[in-house]
Amino acid sequence: MRFERSFGLSRQILVFALVGVLNTAVDAAVFFALAALCHVAAAVAQVISYGCGMLNSFAWNRGVTFRAGAFRWPELARFAVVNGVSMALSAVGVELLSRSGWPLLAAKAMVTMGTWILNFVGSKWWVWRHACGQSNASLRSVEGSGARRR
Repeated sequence: MRFERSFGLSRQILVFALVGVLNTAVDAAVFFALAALCHVAAAVAQVISYGCGMLNSFAWNRGVTFRAGAFRWPELARFAVVNGVSMALSAVGVELLSRSGWPLLAAKAMVTMGTWILNFVGSKWWVWRHACGQSNASLRSVEGSGARRR
């Protein structure tokens, strides 16, 4: 049972990271298309592209990473809160680290790791907590029925 839980968590972490890579690609592609090809102001393009990355993240993490089942409006609100807090903390973190003499790339990398952890923890144990509980209950029910058959 401990191995199965550990494997499930490892799978979620890996899939969450892969979704993050996809989010970054969506964000960059939309930003480039808007800013470079359509000549939209960079700040406007950034807001739109970041939003597209967040929508991509919500869809993939909800459906694939956490297997959340039926859509629930409160999870969308919680998702927006977690990502909004991460975005604010990342902006403050990059600013503080870069003012402290950190190279910009190192500051961005450090802040990205921190917000990635915050996003995973917030997603797993707050946004889609119902999905985590359902999968654990399902696992216990399968194990229980297997024990009865033996």
